[in-house]
Amino acid sequence: MEETTTKRQKLSSVEYNAEDKSNEMSQPFELQEIHILNLPNEILLYIFNYVNISSRKVVSEVCRKFYELICIVERDCHPLELSFQQIYNEDVRISIINSSREFNELTINHYSQSTSILENIKYVNDVTQKFGARLRKFELVSDGGRVSTLKESQLIKILSSIPNVEVLVLNNIVVKSEQNPDDNIAEFNLHKLKELTIDECYLNSLIIFKRIPKDTLRKLTCYLNSLTIFKRIPKDTLRKLTFTSDPVDQMQFQQFLNQQRNIKKFELFDMTEVKFNHLKLEHLKISQNCLMNIPEVLQQQPKLLHLDSATTLFNDEAFAAMCELKNLEIAKIIIDEVSGNVFQFLRQLVNLKELRLESYCCEEWKNLRELSVMPLNIEKLTLLYCDERIPDEIFIQSSQNLRKLKHIEIVNISIQIINTILQYFPNLESIYFGFGYIYGVPDDELIINEQLNCENLKQFVVVNIDDDLEENSRSLLKLVSLCPNLERIMLSQLCQTVNEDLQQILNDHPKLTHLSLEFTHFQFENETIELIRSTRKRLQLIRLAGLSSLPSRLILEELFEADFPYINDNPSSSIELILKKRNITDWYLNFKDMDSY
Repeated sequence: MEETTTKRQKLSSVEYNAEDKSNEMSQPFELQEIHILNLPNEILLYIFNYVNISSRKVVSEVCRKFYELICIVERDCHPLELSFQQIYNEDVRISIINSSREFNELTINHYSQSTSILENIKYVNDVTQKFGARLRKFELVSDGGRVSTLKESQLIKILSSIPNVEVLVLNNIVVKSEQNPDDNIAEFNLHKLKELTIDECYLNSLIIFKRIPKDTLRKLTCYLNSLTIFKRIPKDTLRKLTFTSDPVDQMQFQQFLNQQRNIKKFELFDMTEVKFNHLKLEHLKISQNCLMNIPEVLQQQPKLLHLDSATTLFNDEAFAAMCELKNLEIAKIIIDEVSGNVFQFLRQLVNLKELRLESYCCEEWKNLRELSVMPLNIEKLTLLYCDERIPDEIFIQSSQNLRKLKHIEIVNISIQIINTILQYFPNLESIYFGFGYIYGVPDDELIINEQLNCENLKQFVVVNIDDDLEENSRSLLKLVSLCPNLERIMLSQLCQTVNEDLQQILNDHPKLTHLSLEFTHFQFENETIELIRSTRKRLQLIRLAGLSSLPSRLILEELFEADFPYINDNPSSSIELILKKRNITDWYLNFKDMDSY
């Protein structure tokens, strides 16, 4: 009784002290900055009063309890990605299976060149049997340049253990048919399945897909060397279809397509005679190899919202047909064969929010000059004019009419365009500039107007420049410093850059969360380490490429792993360091590998 009273007194003291500390910390702070090590010592000491520290078993049980509570707090917060090597390792596998983690997304990546998944599938089954019931998304992929092979029965067993999955992805998988498969087995218990992606797979049997329940799929993405798989997909189930295979039997594909009347999003490549007038599409993407009658196709799709024909030349007839789509919100086209008179029809698209124009034939900029005087409501504008500098007056005039423009992407040979755009579009939120040719040299020098007002700019990206002119690098860094509210920065080919420049970027941008810098040469030093660690609470991703050297992997993990669980050193031919927090995507890849550019 006396012991209980003493502990209550201690608790009261802890509560009082904690309240005092809380008053002292009256400044607002974000939830993610709370760390158990920042708790008042009194709270931790109070907890330890209940631990018999002379018993290792008791201490171990307390630690286990802490771990289980953390797993509850983090339930479904972090998708789990496991390599096959981790699953193959008995100690790691047992640790995973015996853990208290709860997650609804699981990726198993088999990129081993030596370990066969076919012969060791039981280890995968151990994991899916334990966690499969909670999974909403499951991916079985092979990224190591080696195709992973499974038997039908093995894949069936995996799928049978994930009854609540909604998104299923198979990548680079070969499924081997077996002798005398039981064709009467009941369909899979996958009634919640909505999206199925089969990427670079070979399935030489239909037994798997005969068991997918009817009326479940809403999205199917297939990259196959055979179309026989489509015959087993129930009628009128698909909502989204992306087909990017090599040329296949057009008749077979047409038969499949005729059975799907509810597709809303359709992307196809290398098709010449496909008819889809029975569909009521909202999103259509076609490639330059789709030799179809585009005006006729557009007339058959009056409810189209998104048209992506970024690799297909539009003539006057096709452009005029596009401008009849009253609901169109996004248009991406090449306009080399569109005359100035027909280009004026663009005014009819009153709901247009995003416009992407590409041309290799400027013709005195007639179409862009016409665009600059149109009072459009677009929020995003992309211009790909690689061969000649876009005249400044086009941007100056456009600034008077494109009042709602927030995002602009330019591919051109003039780097000075960046200054012009920021000067006349002060309300921009993001700007992307790419050089006209991959890693080319600009034909001018960037001169900055230091009176620029760029307070609204949140994202600044300059890529694909192979320029060793230090003045341009200095100007880019100066320009970035004039944008105090940037959240994401990506710059390429920075010359003569030192740690003081990195420190200036970090100091000037308190809202910065994503930083990607590519250098011609950069010395990674102790000062660099301290700079990164000083901003670890707000930075979600930092990428430094073109480094002269890096510490060992072990040292990097010791330095950064507590704050950046994902560490990738030297992922390419250059010396490169990538640090990411959990669940952060490789944002910079959106600009390094823009396939449409």
